[in-house]
Amino acid sequence: MALISVVRSEIVGKHRLVDDDDIMDGVALAMLLPGPVAVNVVAYVGDKIRGPLGGAVCAAAVILPSFFLMVGFAALYLSWGTMVVADKALAGVLPAIAAIILNAGLKMREKALQGPVDVALAVIAAVLLFAVGGIWIVFCIFVMAAVVGILRHQPSNADNVVEKPDGHPTFGNGSRVVTLFLASCIGLFLFLPQLGVTSILGQLFSVFSGMSLLLFGGGYIFIPMIQEAVVNAYGWLSLDDFAASIALGQVTPGPILISATFIGYKVAGLTGAVIATIAIFMPPAALIILAARQLERFRHLSRFKAAQAGIRSAVFGMIISAALSLLAGIGAEASNLWAPAAVFILSCVILMYLKKGEIWTILIAALLGVSVL
Repeated sequence: MALISVVRSEIVGKHRLVDDDDIMDGVALAMLLPGPVAVNVVAYVGDKIRGPLGGAVCAAAVILPSFFLMVGFAALYLSWGTMVVADKALAGVLPAIAAIILNAGLKMREKALQGPVDVALAVIAAVLLFAVGGIWIVFCIFVMAAVVGILRHQPSNADNVVEKPDGHPTFGNGSRVVTLFLASCIGLFLFLPQLGVTSILGQLFSVFSGMSLLLFGGGYIFIPMIQEAVVNAYGWLSLDDFAASIALGQVTPGPILISATFIGYKVAGLTGAVIATIAIFMPPAALIILAARQLERFRHLSRFKAAQAGIRSAVFGMIISAALSLLAGIGAEASNLWAPAAVFILSCVILMYLKKGEIWTILIAALLGVSVL
């Protein structure tokens, strides 16, 4: 959600390339599909702006900084046998990230909340996600919000249909190629071990590409699945090395799935890191673009628009819930609550009153973490 908040600030607030409705639609779709939510939302936004090529460029660009950092961390760790982590900087950054998420959510409230029913939907979504969580809760929240949105729709307008735009998306050759690619990823993941393939690069691609399409419910589902594959099944990493990959994935900016870069580097050097990174991020990004373009077929339907309006209210509640969950986690782990609370309040002031950008907020929080926390 922190990355999505920064994307919203740049793409909606500064450059006005899409609007808040598009961002919330992307979040809703990404939360229902497998893979890292933030990267998938970025791919969705890129597709909105410049089509599939735009989606690919945006997804690649948002991953590259984390990729290079992880390769550097992996090289240092494997050379020295120790992890290079900025624990103090991270302690300062986490409260700032909560403030960034909260600020982005508040900026979206005008679009998401049009009345008391929308407020109720947002509160219910936030409470359910905060208290229970999980992919099935997300699915149930979206179904509930869509039903409420449709029921609120005026009966006299229920059958109104806006004229279909010319050239609306169809299931053409491009969609068929993407579908075949995604099916191949799952097939390789399931059957490559039985084929006796010994190529390390082939095994890396099959393991990560297939697994990326099974990661419903966020990146943390990745941890036990990938441990079973790379530690127990293939024996590529020891438990210590695997723990290091997850820890570095936590402190590296970007999704925790960037741990795949560390694993690829450990197994097959820089080429392995590139293959593993492409395999873990490309299939879900391709899937969300495929799904989004097929959903364009229904955007002209009034009931579909009503369902989307309800879902956007729920997404707003989920964004606020993400900020609250992060704050709760910080509070549970902190021995002294005053320092992270001060960083959070200062970050809110920087963002909401001084109107400075998210990058400045994170840099100031990191410096405070190193010098004070």
